[in-house]
Amino acid sequence: MALKEKRIFKPTAKHLVALIAVIVAASVILSAILINTDGKGRRHDIFNTSKQVLSGIDVSEHNGKIDWKKVSRNIEFAFIRVGCRGYKTGKLMEDKYARENLRGASKAGIAAGVYFYSQAISEKEAEEEADFVLDFIDSYDVDLPVVIDFEYPADADGYETGRLAGAGLTMQQNTDIINAFCSEIANKGYTPALYASTYMLEYHIDTQKLLPDTVIWLADYNEKPTYSGDYDIWQYSKTGACDGVKSKYVDRNYWYMKD
Repeated sequence: MALKEKRIFKPTAKHLVALIAVIVAASVILSAILINTDGKGRRHDIFNTSKQVLSGIDVSEHNGKIDWKKVSRNIEFAFIRVGCRGYKTGKLMEDKYARENLRGASKAGIAAGVYFYSQAISEKEAEEEADFVLDFIDSYDVDLPVVIDFEYPADADGYETGRLAGAGLTMQQNTDIINAFCSEIANKGYTPALYASTYMLEYHIDTQKLLPDTVIWLADYNEKPTYSGDYDIWQYSKTGACDGVKSKYVDRNYWYMKD
């Protein structure tokens, strides 16, 4: 069989115009992924890096006072707990080091997000938790997502405890609660996120029905994640260490950048 002569493609002006349009559209999409607007006209560049995997920590009052200047030499992002709902009382409580941690991380130039340890058992309570967080962070620059931490506490013997576990909610009810929180967050211009374990994501949350663009922060302490679904951030250790954090342990995380 005779070989056919290769045809050399010569772009016309029409082709070039179409190519420029594609490039512009891609740039807009990329900007939407990497930039978060907080509803007040401020734009936050999340990360200015070419790295594919970033290293971070998440902290609460249980980690004590933190030297954020030292921390900044070791990590690229942090999630700071701003509060929680009592797993027995149901009372909303502010994390006693939240304000200090937000100021310290900002001063040290660390990109930070926040999370709330939820025990909401209704959509109304989830909205109440979201409003608590939004009111709290109104005076701070929050570059990264605003997270609902959705988990069952464990007692001294390792058994599930607390009002959320005791409510015996269905997978759909749990998902509705998470979406109620995330909807409030998104409506104020922040990026919503869900923190949950592999167990919760696979057996207690319908991830297919989560609001679009909800960032998934996975807790899985195996050598490799056992979760088969999509996730953006992996909390790979709850017994890590970081210079500048004096507590015995600190949670360590990887953030996987999208192409």
